[in-house]
Amino acid sequence: MRRPASASRLVTWAVVLTVAAVLLVPAVALGEASSPEQAPRPSNDALAHAQPVQTLPATLTGTTVGATTEAREPGPQCGGVTNSVWYAVRLPAAHRLAINLTASGTLDASIEVFHAVRSQLVPVVCEETEAQGKTSLSFQASKNGLYDIRVAARQNSQLAPFTMEVFLPTPAVAPPGPPLPAGGASGQVDRVQNINAAYSFTMRSGVSYLINLANQTKGACVSGALFAPGTTSFGGEEGEQTSALMSIACGGYRLFTPGPGEGGRYSFEVTPRMSRAGIQRFHLQVAPAGPAETAPGVPLGNYARLHGRLNGNGIQVLRLYRMEVTSHSNLTLRLDAPGSAQFSLQLRNKDGYPIECACEGSGNESLQHELQPGIYYAVVSERHHSAGNFAITRESRTITSTSISFSQSHVSAGQGTSIEVKVSPSASGPVKVDIERLDPVFGWQFYSNEVLQASAGLATLAFTPPSFGQWRAEATFLGSSFASPSAVGFTYLLAS
Repeated sequence: MRRPASASRLVTWAVVLTVAAVLLVPAVALGEASSPEQAPRPSNDALAHAQPVQTLPATLTGTTVGATTEAREPGPQCGGVTNSVWYAVRLPAAHRLAINLTASGTLDASIEVFHAVRSQLVPVVCEETEAQGKTSLSFQASKNGLYDIRVAARQNSQLAPFTMEVFLPTPAVAPPGPPLPAGGASGQVDRVQNINAAYSFTMRSGVSYLINLANQTKGACVSGALFAPGTTSFGGEEGEQTSALMSIACGGYRLFTPGPGEGGRYSFEVTPRMSRAGIQRFHLQVAPAGPAETAPGVPLGNYARLHGRLNGNGIQVLRLYRMEVTSHSNLTLRLDAPGSAQFSLQLRNKDGYPIECACEGSGNESLQHELQPGIYYAVVSERHHSAGNFAITRESRTITSTSISFSQSHVSAGQGTSIEVKVSPSASGPVKVDIERLDPVFGWQFYSNEVLQASAGLATLAFTPPSFGQWRAEATFLGSSFASPSAVGFTYLLAS
């Protein structure tokens, strides 16, 4: 039975396609990798086809291989991106949402969250993978708010799969928080699971309190904020705003004094640096400020040597000393401290304005400054959670001026006269007088010197020129425990 011509052509084409398929099999069997351009596009390559995240917690696998970048995609929040894929999530109630991203191979990726508000995508948060190919983030999602999540390869990155975990982390702590123990409390925060910590403590109106928030993780930047009694929210919910009474940025200490009728149970919130992954540890302590920590300060008399101790991980973070300067003086402050102690030594005026600070080194420090009469403060404070004992010494010496004169300007050779030296203000102490004679050819030549004792600002030296000629004398007040040295030029005498 003869086959129709059309049937013969169908058989012929079937054979050709079969042979072609067979010829293509070896390339697939050899497992040759396809280039990204040849790879199929992921189903969620376009924002319009974002993969919904419907059940939490969710572990999702995706890939940037074959992904493209749409012409109208929103601009990147944290660096150039290519080959993006999209996810979408909507929560039935306001809650924080957390995402962990783990990139495979050598994929360097970014993860960005946008809040879809009508036709606009409002940037919320963005993070890039670190050296290990991982990153994490969290953000406050509003009730029924639609959030689009973009995972993309960074510029010049290899393309590869990734895993993304989406979950509801531990809720943020609400005020007022548990009572803060007298010895303080240590804790930890991070940008995903423990977004904050909170403590409460009672403060009385008119009493000054030191609040010390110490960072205890290298490279961390834990910050804090103080809230008034009765605060019901720290303002973390979308749209909420709660003003803090005082903030401590990146650790440190502050003094706070409740005003009239403002005593009560205050709240203090601790938050991590959101750009840093991992746990960030801290220690918080609050205590009433003592007389050595706030005005009027501890009196520091002239040549007094006082001892103290600082501990940056506790509440002993500074010591305040008050100095009364009674005359135009040269002040020297000396701080003796262990070589490992990073303590600052500051000089401030009566209004608290910094005059000078030795704020960079460690161990012993000193300051020298010329001061007018008045009230001044010396402050010893810790840096970088240093601890150790110290001693501070003050040395104030009145600034003096010295004058010298012969009792006569012209005498006969062999006739006695006197040299008078005055030190102002009336200071007592040693005075050195140098006398020179004039050689007409070689100039002034040393003749003699004497050390006198000035009393109440006056010293007198008898002098008899032994021969004809010109003579001159100069004086130097050598100083004392309470008066600075000073010098004066020459006074002249003619003997004939």
